[in-house]
Amino acid sequence: MSPTTLARRVKVGRLNSVESDRLVALIAVFEQALYLFENDVAAATGWISTPVRGLGSKRPLDMISKRVETNAVLDLIGQLERGARVRFDRRLAGLLS
Repeated sequence: MSPTTLARRVKVGRLNSVESDRLVALIAVFEQALYLFENDVAAATGWISTPVRGLGSKRPLDMISKRVETNAVLDLIGQLERGARVRFDRRLAGLLS
């Protein structure tokens, strides 16, 4: 959204339905990215703003305009989280054995 459009929306006090949907999608993706990066805001912001191979080299930020693409981003975050947990569990098992 351009700064001019944002200023108009602030003046009116509301977003249109498309803008509201995008904001909700952005919040959902950012919350999950924060969880993935253990509340590291800089890392989560950087990941959202960088092309990701698992998303066809698209930036997650560019994929929040369509629900199906937002779901693809959230699915990838879930896969990355599960993969990180498996690697950690294996590393921990190796330390304990």
